[in-house]
Amino acid sequence: MSNDPTMTPRWPGVDDSPGPAAQASARRGNRRRLGVFGLVFLLALVAGQAWNFSRPAEYRASTRLQVNLPEVGRPGSSASAAFTTKLQLFDSRPMLAKLGDALARAGVPTGTLGSDPAATLQSMLQVLPVQGSEVVELRAVGGDPQLLAAMLNAYPEVVRNDIAARQAKEADAQLTAARQELARLERTATDRRAKLDAFRQREDVAADRDDNDAVARNKGLNRALDTAVEKEAAATARVNAISKAVEEGKSSTQVRSDPALSGLETRAHQVREDLKELERTYTAEFLAMDPRARAMRARLAELEAQIVRQRNVSLQGALQAAQEDQTSAQAQVERLRAQLRATRPALTKTNARFGEAKVLEDDLAQVDKARRDLLERVSRLEADDARRVATVTVLEAASVPTAPFRPDRWRDGALVLAGAAALALLVMGTVELFNRPARVSAPASNTTVLLTPGWGEHPALGQPGAHAAPRLGATPGQGFAGTALPPPLQLLSQPEAMALLTASRGTSRLLCGLALMGLSVDEALQVRAADLDAAQLRMNVRGAWARQLPMPAWLPRTLPPGAHADQPVLQDAAGQALSTADVASMVISAALDAQLAQAAGIGWQALRDTAVDWLIGQGLRYSELPKVVGRVDAEKLQALSSRHADTSRRDLDGIELLMPALRLDPDV
Repeated sequence: MSNDPTMTPRWPGVDDSPGPAAQASARRGNRRRLGVFGLVFLLALVAGQAWNFSRPAEYRASTRLQVNLPEVGRPGSSASAAFTTKLQLFDSRPMLAKLGDALARAGVPTGTLGSDPAATLQSMLQVLPVQGSEVVELRAVGGDPQLLAAMLNAYPEVVRNDIAARQAKEADAQLTAARQELARLERTATDRRAKLDAFRQREDVAADRDDNDAVARNKGLNRALDTAVEKEAAATARVNAISKAVEEGKSSTQVRSDPALSGLETRAHQVREDLKELERTYTAEFLAMDPRARAMRARLAELEAQIVRQRNVSLQGALQAAQEDQTSAQAQVERLRAQLRATRPALTKTNARFGEAKVLEDDLAQVDKARRDLLERVSRLEADDARRVATVTVLEAASVPTAPFRPDRWRDGALVLAGAAALALLVMGTVELFNRPARVSAPASNTTVLLTPGWGEHPALGQPGAHAAPRLGATPGQGFAGTALPPPLQLLSQPEAMALLTASRGTSRLLCGLALMGLSVDEALQVRAADLDAAQLRMNVRGAWARQLPMPAWLPRTLPPGAHADQPVLQDAAGQALSTADVASMVISAALDAQLAQAAGIGWQALRDTAVDWLIGQGLRYSELPKVVGRVDAEKLQALSSRHADTSRRDLDGIELLMPALRLDPDV
């Protein structure tokens, strides 16, 4: 213990009142900051407002015109294209020069428009066509309201006269060009018609293809060949049928017309009828002894033998006749084909001549069509008197503006005020940057501190990743004079966090994963199934510190079966949201299953502190920490920052937000 009872040890978290010197220095710094801010703010405000009110006032007048432009453009051009083209004349220098002359004749002083009236008017005038109509809005901006109104009211007459003159000149030019083109097409048509007639006479090509001798002869030979081929096919079929009948020993339709064979068959049929009549009258024994019956049977056998001989003779005769017909038909076909081959060169030459004549006819037809179309257009141009008329109707005349169009002094004054304040703050910050007091290290004091049992010996101290802040005084958890110190930190190492996730299942694993991602208990209880985007591996956090975080790929698999998109993901078996006590119980249960040291003392805050410690250890700037984990207590930040005082700070883009324990799959 120290021998000086007045010496009080200084520990983080203990409030030390500044002395009189520190208070005086603080007052001087405040006066300096106020002086710099006020001086810069006043100078910037005065300069800005002087610029604001020194600008001249500008007025704006407008008028609306309906412009009717007859279509005299080339064939195929649309009315909208012609209208858009004519609008280019409204703000052209020649048109504005004519407007300047009209204003001078109306009594406007010459010096008002300067040495170049066209350029002055061009800078003042705006031409705004109204989409989908023939209406044009003209706007004029300048410092003289009387001049603006006079300019816009005098402009329609200038535009009307100029467009009417241009329209008439363009119409006359188009009519002249159309007549010249029509004369050229008529000469071309006459030349091509004469060329076609001369070709037909020279090559003896008739206008109708069927009137040509070669074509007619070829058609006749083709028809005769078709008939001969049909006869040849019929003769061949007849020969085949008779040959088959001869081979099979059957009769044929070709021999049934033989009169001798027909007579024999008739006599044989009569004998058979007579025999049948006798068989019906007498017995077989009687007929066998009857001479007349025996004679009839002998005559029938003789007739049948004659019929067989006569049928064979007839079949042979019919076969010979059919073969002769077949030979004759084949000869006819060969003769006709030879004649066609002989006429083919003449036909080919004739076809070539007809092809050339067809080309000449098509050229003549195209020229005639173009000539008729152009003749119709010339007739329309000659009969259309309205082509020289351009109508410019004033829908809304320009009035003298009474209020300035710009500048908006109230708006610009507010912007100047805000800019002066921002500049003053910037200059004040720059001045304070170069007026920071040098850090003075406090003299080391010879202080002896009594430690009570359990001080600095947190149960998890000595375990991997576990750290504890010391407690001072006679009572654990209190400092000198009863001042409470921050609670001890209890952090998990990455192997312990991985063991915790591996040992837990279902909702317990989901709960531990949310805590290790830096969510508070309230934020975790508000997570819905719809907040987990499995495709993008992103999770939306609700609440006052709403944010979007990356999530591990295994996290969506821990959702309860049949979880509704709008229901909390942390719910009990009855589908009700978990309470804070349920959350604490599930965390301790997971720690016990993982067999962590001092598992009964591990809670949600220990898991969240592990996530915050990981981010600070990665070098994340403290100002960007709320973007990832939300609000962190100041005492907690002091305790965690002391562990990573030497770590360089980086932006959020260069930080790996998921610790290794979360990136690994617990089920693998």
